[in-house]
Amino acid sequence: MNKLTRKFLLVAFIITVMCGLSLNRAVAQQDDGPKIVQLAGLVMDADSTGIPFVNIYNPRTGRGTASNLKGWFSHPFIAGDEVVFSVIGFKNRAIKIPDDVGDKFTVIMVLEEEVTQLADVEINPFPTEEIFKEAIMAMNLSEQQESVLRNFEPSVVQELIRTMPIEGSADLNYRYMMNQQFQNLQNSAGPRTNPLLNPFAWGQFIKSLKKKKKN
Repeated sequence: MNKLTRKFLLVAFIITVMCGLSLNRAVAQQDDGPKIVQLAGLVMDADSTGIPFVNIYNPRTGRGTASNLKGWFSHPFIAGDEVVFSVIGFKNRAIKIPDDVGDKFTVIMVLEEEVTQLADVEINPFPTEEIFKEAIMAMNLSEQQESVLRNFEPSVVQELIRTMPIEGSADLNYRYMMNQQFQNLQNSAGPRTNPLLNPFAWGQFIKSLKKKKKN
């Protein structure tokens, strides 16, 4: 066997091995299950401006991703999946990933703005202020409605504030707030006192001990 024949046989052997490996890979991909496709692209509006935070998901599984601040996205899906593009202020759009594409699929999605027409609201149906006052004065209020309106008179509200007692928790909160304000004022105006030399502090301490013994 000459040298040329040996080279020919070696090249044929290498080609046969490579073909076998490629065939094994194709079979392995078919045996692994569904085909995974990397869906990537840009979501933008009619003015070619990227839309951020667009929900890009498969409604069947609920899995997906969101576009970044410039509208770009990339996420793996299964070939044949329906992918929905959803964001507030725009109409939803959906696409289906083809089965005959490779492992990558790139799209540019243009979303249409969703405009909601609200009913007209008439703020002031009266043409003049005088007619409005006449309509208010002509209103026929029941006794219950009149009593409610009387309860909101300034004199009644001030009397309720003056005579309303302070509840237990509110009284404690008020005393604590006043004590804190007094301590802050004392600390800002002069040197901080030693509580061990304060007879009132000792009195509060002994009083708290007595309460604990009674309990």
